[in-house]
Parts: sequence; structure tokens; C-alpha cells
Amino acid sequence: MYIEFRNVNKSFGTYKASDNVNFSLSKGSLSALLGPSGSGKTTILRILAGLETPDSGDIFIDGQRVNDIIPAKRGIGFVFQNYALFRYMTVFDNIAFGMQVKKFPPEQIKQRVNELLKLIGLDGLSGRYPAQLSGGQKQRIAFARAIAPEPKVLLLDEPFAAIDAKVRHELRQWLKNTIKELNITSIFVTHDQEEANEAADEILIVNNGKIEQSGSPISIYKKPVTPFVAQFIGENSLINDYGNFKGFQFNKNFPAAIIRPEFISLFKLQEQIQNTYSAESGIIKTITFRGSYLEIIVTLNNIDLKTIWPNDRELLQPKEKVIVLIRKMYLINTDSVREVENTAITTDNSVII
Repeated sequence: MYIEFRNVNKSFGTYKASDNVNFSLSKGSLSALLGPSGSGKTTILRILAGLETPDSGDIFIDGQRVNDIIPAKRGIGFVFQNYALFRYMTVFDNIAFGMQVKKFPPEQIKQRVNELLKLIGLDGLSGRYPAQLSGGQKQRIAFARAIAPEPKVLLLDEPFAAIDAKVRHELRQWLKNTIKELNITSIFVTHDQEEANEAADEILIVNNGKIEQSGSPISIYKKPVTPFVAQFIGENSLINDYGNFKGFQFNKNFPAAIIRPEFISLFKLQEQIQNTYSAESGIIKTITFRGSYLEIIVTLNNIDLKTIWPNDRELLQPKEKVIVLIRKMYLINTDSVREVENTAITTDNSVII
């Protein structure tokens, strides 16, 4: 593995920012540290960069222990959330800055900067200043400056936070493609699940200084292994009285359940459906337009559940009675997650007309 954290701990007073952190990342991968604010994501990034010193544990880059190596010698490129461009320097000089500090020959600097300007699609803007650039352009310049000295590892701290939604989506795709082309091992910090899912090869879920789970975006979404991950990833309804739903029995070892919108199917009254025994009647409480679909809050047994309804189907109305089928849910306790399916579905093949 190219990057490794082994039993890394870091505290700030009584606050434990990194709690026995262990993970490894392969060369050329783009990984996301995903978690809520204050979870310890940026601390992990800063420890890897050498900007924070761990209280214990070891950090390896390309097989070399780097704990005692100063930041400038670790081969790290860093892209900050606020870009940190030098406003009195041109685009060319901003990109060249790291190479100039490391005493690269002037001709090599010129060649490298011009190559990077073409790579980021801004080769006609070398003489401009940061104030003359858009947010997306500034982010590309910050990226080019970070990789100009050809670092071993690229770190990005909330790289898209200050950019509007459309440009953010375009930059995520651009960043992913560019990193693959350069084959540079990269880690970015984010609290945005969509951002992590779209850009990252691997996601590390961080909570209270711990790595709760790591894996591909789809594996984490489909198979959460801790209660925090099950609640944090995706949209969820947290339910205590899940034993009141047809096809589910309350388990005293799991006092709560999580139901995702896609676990629920809605049908209009008199619509032909299977599994009528496992379905029950609900009432539409609220409808929110979300573009390609409608977000629905449906009340079932005095419990509100969130689900979705395609907007190309016949529209639902508030207070409308509907048929609700819960196909599965995650049961959770303080330590574990169990996926359970509606037991009535497997024994019921009836059809209503």
C-alpha cells in the first residue's frame, strides 16, 4: 500500500481528534475522508502532511515512515479550501511558486507551468491575477500549483466548498479524470456525500476521530457496518416502533430501525400490486419537488416515513390515502447493524385490483 496509518492518535487537550486511526490506500487512488464537521477529517489530512504531529502511531508513504520527516520533504501537495492563491502574483507565478522555492531551473519551471496550464484548460490566462478569475478557475490554479513540483501525494481540504453547484459537479469530474491521468495518490476531505460518491474510488467514513468504515461508495451505501454509517449515509427515517409495521417483529436487542426511502414502495388505491398482505394503508403528509422525483412524507401507523415518487407517474396529493409496502430495514443498536426483510413478502403472492 502507498499510504498507511498505523494506530495513529492525536489529542488537543481533552479532545481526541484521531483515535487509533488505521487505514491504507493504494497508489494512484482518489480517496475521500467523509464525515460531519468536527469528526477529525482535516486532522488526518494535516497529520499526513506533517502539519500536525501525532501523539502516537506511524505514518508511511511509499513504504517510508515519515513521522520525523518535515513537511517540505514529504512530497505532499496541498490544496486548501480557500485556494490560498497569492493575489499579487499572476496565474503563471502562482503555479510556479512551489518550483521556485525548491530551486527548479527557470526553463524547467516555464515548461512545467505551460504544460499544467494546458492540462487545466487555462493556457490563455497565464498573465491574469486571481481577482480576474472565477471560482472554478481559481480552484484549477490551486490544483496546478499543488502538483507543479510533482509531489508523491495530493491532499485537498474541502476543495469544492466555495464553488456553486453546477461548477462543483463539473470540477469533480475534471478532478477525477485528471488525477487518473496523472496517477497521483490523492485524498480529499468533504462532508458532502454526493461529492464523495461521485469522485472517490474509496471512502473513509470518519466519526469522533475514528474510521467507522472504508470501502467503495457502493459497498458502504449497501452494507453499512456501524450504526453511525447506517444513519449518516443516504436519506433515512429513524424509527423506534418498527414492530408495528407488517412483516417486521420487534427485536429487544435492536431498539431502533433505519428505513431508507428506496426501501419503501407506494401505490395508489386500487392499483394492481403484489404482496397485499405485507402492505398497509398510509396517508400522504407532505410532497416536495426535487427535480426528477418527488420527496414524499407518508404517515403509517402514526409514524412519518420519507420515500420518493417518480414525477412521471400520476401525481399524489397531500392527505391522499395510499398503499405502503416496506420491503426491508436496518435494525441498529449501539454497536451493530442488521438488515432484515419483510417476512410477509415471501409468503404472499396475492394481487389486488
